[in-house]
Amino acid sequence: MEEPSEIYDDYKDPRGVGVTLRVKDKKLHTRDGNFSFVYRAKISQIFEDGSEQQPSQLVALKRTIVPRVRDFRELHILRCLSVSHPHPNIVKLMYYRRRKYSSDVRNEKCWATYSLVFEFVPATLAQLRTEYHKNKNVLDIKLCIWQLFTGLDHLRKLHIIHRDIKPANLLVNSTTGRLTIADFGSAIYLAPYADRFQGTYAVTRFYRPPEFILGAARYNCMSDIWSGGCIFAELYLGEALFQGNDAFGQLQLIYTKLGTPSIDDLKDMHVRERDFIPALVSQAVYPFRELFLVSKYIDFTERTIAKSKGNCFSEIFEKLKYPADKNPASLIVKILDLNPKKRLNGRRLLFDEFFDELFQPGKIRKGGGLVTDAISLEEQKLVL
Repeated sequence: MEEPSEIYDDYKDPRGVGVTLRVKDKKLHTRDGNFSFVYRAKISQIFEDGSEQQPSQLVALKRTIVPRVRDFRELHILRCLSVSHPHPNIVKLMYYRRRKYSSDVRNEKCWATYSLVFEFVPATLAQLRTEYHKNKNVLDIKLCIWQLFTGLDHLRKLHIIHRDIKPANLLVNSTTGRLTIADFGSAIYLAPYADRFQGTYAVTRFYRPPEFILGAARYNCMSDIWSGGCIFAELYLGEALFQGNDAFGQLQLIYTKLGTPSIDDLKDMHVRERDFIPALVSQAVYPFRELFLVSKYIDFTERTIAKSKGNCFSEIFEKLKYPADKNPASLIVKILDLNPKKRLNGRRLLFDEFFDELFQPGKIRKGGGLVTDAISLEEQKLVL
């Protein structure tokens, strides 16, 4: 339902400078649970002399209700990514506003509402996935994936883990082809020396890395790389690569397609025996009877799930009958390594010959427009 125009004098830009904004034509766009709402709206800045910015800007207005005002990580991370370390493939915060909502002194909880303003991009990769697969838009797929991993590499350098990389959180400008990573509601900043349990019940199940499912004691930005690899495969297949009904089923699918981890792999995953069973049980949807058969994590890989070499993975993509230079199987399997330390990432991934086509002169996307229009000059210089 559309709301009337409202004026707010308590917004700030990412640097913390106060601004006055007029918000109008606000309509609910999406809803994420009971605590987060995204609106489509128009805003205009009102200056000190009373004049108003023209024309108004179309924006996405995200309102989130959070406990513990001091612990709203999303805002802190977005301000960092918008001011100190901006990147063309990461959403940029335009303005923000926070207000105390209520407090419960007895439970020492303080609730607040945050309003975050971003450029409005109507399409997500989840909405475009079917079109890309149906029309075999290989060039567009390559462009999206290259931009995704470019953005993830930027986050890796800043020790930021997104923890919810999925098609619905990737915005795509259909006109320019530019992809941006959005929704940092689950993101955390992880110092390189951190050695503490961060909590692994994160990431939407289909894109959750195996170390999360197994309750890893430690993890890093390679968890986002796994999610990106799942999306890579999904754009070619037209559906999620691993579609488990619960954590146990998710592991079965991963092991069937990719094989089971070695003892050294499990060590590199930082899987602790005392966390393994609770991690599976906490993520289970079905009755837990089978899960409790698992007494030790080594027994899980040796006995509960039969050893598999994962030899069916390449066959999945062979059925799609893509030419050799357009078949992504060999690259995806390097990204989806069960061992986080071995996952292909960074420059080795971005410079892979699979993406060479993107930088050939005159390449045009299906929707029109040069491929290089979606890639910044700085990014082009890195590759060319």
